[in-house]
Amino acid sequence: THSKAEDGVELDVLVAETNREAHTYDGVDWGAERVVQEVKDRIAVIETPEANPRKKVTRFSIIGYSLGGLLSRYAVGILYSTGFFDDGKVKPVNFATIATPNIGLLRYDTVFSSFAHTMGPIFLSRTGKHFYAKDADEWGGGGGKPLLEVMSERGNVFYDALTKFERVTFVANAINDITVPFVTASAESYDPFVAYAQSGVEIELDEKYSPVIKSFKLPTGPAPHVPPPPRMFSKAWWKAKWNAPSRLPPPLQFKFPFNIAVGLILPVLWPLFITVVITNFSYNVIRSRRRIKLLESKGQGSKSTIIALMQRIERQVEDAVVDMMNDGMFDENLGPDAGPSNMTTASPSRAGTPLPPLPGSSTPMKEKSRPSRRMSITYTPLADPNSLYRDSYPSTAATKEKQNQPLLTETQRRIISNLNTLPKLKKVYVFIDGVRNSHATIVCRDLKNFDFHKRGEGVLRYLADGFEL
Repeated sequence: THSKAEDGVELDVLVAETNREAHTYDGVDWGAERVVQEVKDRIAVIETPEANPRKKVTRFSIIGYSLGGLLSRYAVGILYSTGFFDDGKVKPVNFATIATPNIGLLRYDTVFSSFAHTMGPIFLSRTGKHFYAKDADEWGGGGGKPLLEVMSERGNVFYDALTKFERVTFVANAINDITVPFVTASAESYDPFVAYAQSGVEIELDEKYSPVIKSFKLPTGPAPHVPPPPRMFSKAWWKAKWNAPSRLPPPLQFKFPFNIAVGLILPVLWPLFITVVITNFSYNVIRSRRRIKLLESKGQGSKSTIIALMQRIERQVEDAVVDMMNDGMFDENLGPDAGPSNMTTASPSRAGTPLPPLPGSSTPMKEKSRPSRRMSITYTPLADPNSLYRDSYPSTAATKEKQNQPLLTETQRRIISNLNTLPKLKKVYVFIDGVRNSHATIVCRDLKNFDFHKRGEGVLRYLADGFEL
């Protein structure tokens, strides 16, 4: 809880606890339902009649890290659809996601990525289905759209909820985020930071909030000359290998001579480690499926709040159409252009907002003009710079560049296009070099065990200083 400001506003911070550990397997929707319940419970405590002095929640902000960002986007959709922000009772202020897979997890042109893309929906239970867009059967009777696409569509409660916030921010690691790469965290279709040292991208960090990127400039000419790698087993090759950072996870990184001992026993430990990981995944998936069945057996059957809301609205629309047909409003002489596909639905999903089509419906939405985006850094919209000077790019560098760009699906491209129409969207890019995976570093997740996580402090200060109370 923050001390009262001059206007009497007091900040109360809720750290959601119900989606810890194995509960993250239960899906974006059920995870968000838990978060919403935590929010309601906290508000009930704050506004309890026994409080002295009496308090009232008047402003609401939410920040989500990694999977938590998707839960946050779904949660505000629930709050919005249930009238939480109606009549100015509660003002939505700050919304931010940090290293969140906003378009789902990515696939690259590698064997491991292909394996993860195949097994992820299995090993990660319902959440894995959402990450890899394998859940269309749950959003429209088998012919619908995956949840992440539904959440990105204009006119839907998830999208409309975000438009109500004063500030909407996507924070993304520009480099070294193996867990949630730049493209999905930033909702961009191209990664300009692939092989950044070789491509000639000029990066300027914010003096006050480093490692936040202040600006970057894409190359406008041939890529700089890159010296060839040293010959295998040469003196330079051995030196490079000796000085290279360890590829082992931090708990297995030791100094000489213990690192030699770890290297010797690693061939024995590795199969054991893989077995433990697979067993753990399988165990958590089984537990997750049991929890989901229990959730689905309560109250709404197999429907979460949003699914139930959408299907209830759909039934109302269907009833209205039947009534119109019974009244003779569909005249056979009106012609083919008078059908439902050219009609505007009259029933609002929220006050003043056109009803979103149920996932899987072909009813088009009214096209809106695309607003300009406010960015935290100064550059033109991202595009493949190689198209400007492809002929002058060294073939090896161009090949590496292409291989390291993600293989986006058409669904992911639509999600990117949809999210970038958010009128108040601001993007913040973070440059954390010298680490194997910057995903945890960006939020200083474990300072006790990993001192280098301090490098993410500037990101947290950037968000804190820009937080509107």
